[in-house]
Amino acid sequence: MLTALQYVPRPGATPDNPDAAVGAYAFSATLAIQDITGLATSGITTAHVAKRLENSTESRAYLFALTSRTAPRPVTELGFPELTDDDLLDIDAWVFISLPLLEDLQVIEANVTLDASIAPLPGEEVPRAPWFGAFSLIDALSNALSRPIRHLWVTHPEGEFTPPGAVEAGYAPAFREDQAVFEAAAVETLAGGSGDGLSIQVVEGPGFAGFTAGVGSASADAEQFAALLTAASRDYPRGELALEPIVWDLQRITDAGARLQDRGGNQLTGICRASLPGQNDRIVGICEAVHYTSDSDAVCELGLIYVLPEFRGRGIGEALIRETVSAARKIWEDLETVYCSYPAGSAPAESIMRALNAAVVSSTTAWQRC
Repeated sequence: MLTALQYVPRPGATPDNPDAAVGAYAFSATLAIQDITGLATSGITTAHVAKRLENSTESRAYLFALTSRTAPRPVTELGFPELTDDDLLDIDAWVFISLPLLEDLQVIEANVTLDASIAPLPGEEVPRAPWFGAFSLIDALSNALSRPIRHLWVTHPEGEFTPPGAVEAGYAPAFREDQAVFEAAAVETLAGGSGDGLSIQVVEGPGFAGFTAGVGSASADAEQFAALLTAASRDYPRGELALEPIVWDLQRITDAGARLQDRGGNQLTGICRASLPGQNDRIVGICEAVHYTSDSDAVCELGLIYVLPEFRGRGIGEALIRETVSAARKIWEDLETVYCSYPAGSAPAESIMRALNAAVVSSTTAWQRC
């Protein structure tokens, strides 16, 4: 029987000087994803985890460890025994919990990571006890926090994977996305999206730097950009996941940009405009590229890529990726490799990935219990 211990930050702990428990979790999570992808550049840093645990207006996060070790200890506000540094040699698994605070107030999100000390080698059977312990913990938190919709995100080798006991615990696969990597220079081979009144501008930051109106102004640009992000949230495939669309406005975009910068993220945003007869230019597509200062200088990640439905089929998505990553190569001079995620089975995404000679390195399945 495994006991769930809750991590509580020690006084004075910071992202630059994190607790040992945060480092132990980041090490196990990095080892797990590297075993799956085979890429040394995969993983997360202790600083990134520590930042997530600082919480924000967008979400609240908790870290738990599952162990068979028993010892007297304080109890947290949620009623769980507190994790101590003495426990770190006896951990079976880690459970990272995230609670959305702006939408999806009935949802609890969880990631389960086997500790490096018991993680199976390729081909070995996956231990079952840590998964059953994780399901019990998620159930307890779901009930205590009045969040009946449980989302369990599991990263695994390409294809399908069923966590031990997930079906018996009432979970069903609701959505899957694939992760791929490609050489940054490969974007130069992408075509499409030129002419026909289309233009692409790449700006630094997630907001309106470089737009016709500055950050903080109530402009037509801001309204269009917010509407595009709202449409992306509504239209982006999420399978059977119970999620509410995000309604964006200028303040929310500005706040999101501040959070990204606080976590060490630097972003480039590609914007596609269409000139329509008798109308003002319209923002019709977006591509985001993000690099974190804690990551290797050789890698970046593509974030949201979205084109309004009525403008699809014109190569805008390819052109946005080409222009955004080309700009990234000039600004981030050591950039070599680009990571991206996309809905599994998406024909347009897979077509672009083939054009880039991208290699799928992992899949992530969202399991849901309502």
